Amino acid sequence: MLPRRRVLIAGQGEWLEAMARTFLEDGAIIALMGTAPADLERVLDALGGEQSDRFGQVVGEGCFETLVARLGRLDVLVCMPPQAMAGQSLEACLVAQVAGPGALLKAACARMLRHGGRLLAVAPPLPSQPSSSLSSQRSSQEHHGTAMAQAALSELIQRLASRAPDKVRANLLCPEGSRPDAVAECARFLAGGAGRSLNGQVLHLSD
Repeated sequence: MLPRRRVLIAGQGEWLEAMARTFLEDGAIIALMGTAPADLERVLDALGGEQSDRFGQVVGEGCFETLVARLGRLDVLVCMPPQAMAGQSLEACLVAQVAGPGALLKAACARMLRHGGRLLAVAPPLPSQPSSSLSSQRSSQEHHGTAMAQAALSELIQRLASRAPDKVRANLLCPEGSRPDAVAECARFLAGGAGRSLNGQVLHLSD
């Protein structure tokens, strides 16, 4: 019998829940890294409560090490940066969508260099264009910030993919209007045996 994959999923809301459900259905043991206590608790409750094959912790100092220690081994990391918040500055947007996720991806890559694994980043989707001119200007700024985040994540993924291509596979998913469950299915494909030939790729998804 093949050992169950150990998967760490970082994200929030319906994206975190959809990804968790998909990997649980695949028989994985999952650790969830949430951005807020209430959100993480809601996701765990929706999954049937914390159990031996599903548990989580809120993002904070030492969170990654604690969750990996509890998993025992890290086979797959799925990192889903948050969407830009209304009125968020470009600097704050890039910190949330690139700096934090980038540190997590690098830490996971270092853990996988010996035994191998899969790194999957899900870029924040570009915001839709509103009708009013004021909202349009604000949305244009958010669009610019998200586009910069996607480009930075793409560059990071390609660097990580080249670090140990015989062991670590790193790919980026860019959902443009895709539902969370559809993105989760693609992540499961890339994390499985069928995704072993894809490395350093930026995959644009649309429904």
